[in-house]
Amino acid sequence: MNAPDVDLGRMAEFLRARRRALQPEDVGFARGRRRRTPGLRREEVAELCSISTNYYSRLERPRDIQASGPRPSPTTLAGMARGLRLTREQRDTLFAAAGYAADDDGDYAHVDPGVMLLLDRLPDTPAHAVGPLGEVLWQTRASISLIGDLRSHTGRARSGYYRWFLAAGERQRYALSDHRAISVEITADLRRAQASARTGRSVTDLIALLRSRSDEFAALWESDDLRDEPSTIEARCFIHPSLGPLTLQREVLTVTDRSQRLVIYHAIPGSADDTTMQLLSVIGHHRFSC
Repeated sequence: MNAPDVDLGRMAEFLRARRRALQPEDVGFARGRRRRTPGLRREEVAELCSISTNYYSRLERPRDIQASGPRPSPTTLAGMARGLRLTREQRDTLFAAAGYAADDDGDYAHVDPGVMLLLDRLPDTPAHAVGPLGEVLWQTRASISLIGDLRSHTGRARSGYYRWFLAAGERQRYALSDHRAISVEITADLRRAQASARTGRSVTDLIALLRSRSDEFAALWESDDLRDEPSTIEARCFIHPSLGPLTLQREVLTVTDRSQRLVIYHAIPGSADDTTMQLLSVIGHHRFSC
């Protein structure tokens, strides 16, 4: 049964208006010659929001939502807010119409539309927006081709930091020689997050969990072998299942009051890795096992 303050009609109207306002070019899609729909098609919005077209279509029809089951979860709505390139205020409007408080999915799950616009302009560059727990919030097509779609994880596994220390298979994407440096970097990042005035319960809970279940993390947490400041540019060696080893330069930009980062990878121009990178668009998304 829906909560008393749920306004499904308002939510459906909001979604329809936003879909019609967005243009294909706004989200990195080609317009094509036979487009008659004002704005985006429903199947395009569904793709952006990582949900089925059938489910999204029901959300635009209030009676179908009532007949098909419970209202969308906060996690689903947060994904839709990113897919629809909503501002924080628009996201809060969507949450309110669905009967949720603005912070029901955490303070950091939303990606600023400006960051989304930048990522939309980098379809052939591996880049993604990352939250304070190492959760990938949005990826370019090239990022998905390089490391798989990391937005589909749920629960604690949404955190890349959790998966790095506790999930089998997570480290297969990276060369063994990089594992120690990545572990140190994650631990240092969580230490900085703990010291932040904006630290949330999710950060402290993750730290406690990792200290209790990962001997590697617990040892690093107690050590002095941690950086005071995050590295912004350094090489990272990936192990791609089809392309093999691929060394890329990584640049990290801090955005939205230091709560999120934009991570961009690129090869040195003219290098063998640069040539290999061009094959990513041909190979496309290779599903990693985790």
